[in-house]
Amino acid sequence: MDELELAQAIRDYIKSWYKADYTGLIRVDKLNPGYKCVLGIPSYMVQTSFAIDCETDEEFLNYVYTELRVRNYVRQEVYKVYRNSETREE
Repeated sequence: MDELELAQAIRDYIKSWYKADYTGLIRVDKLNPGYKCVLGIPSYMVQTSFAIDCETDEEFLNYVYTELRVRNYVRQEVYKVYRNSETREE
């Protein structure tokens, strides 16, 4: 498999495990030896990456799948803050 196929396999696994479509960054780099995976979680500016020194694509994907199961990425909460012109002191 090439890097794009590995990234798509990871995206498909996220869809099946978390029941959600992940549209963020997934980048897979084949190193010599090993692999590196970069995910845009929690954001594209603060990325999560993990690497493994293995021989086959299957070993790498199994490692990534285990990491995705162990780290609970679905529990991330996002808050939005709005600023208004009213001042209120209590």
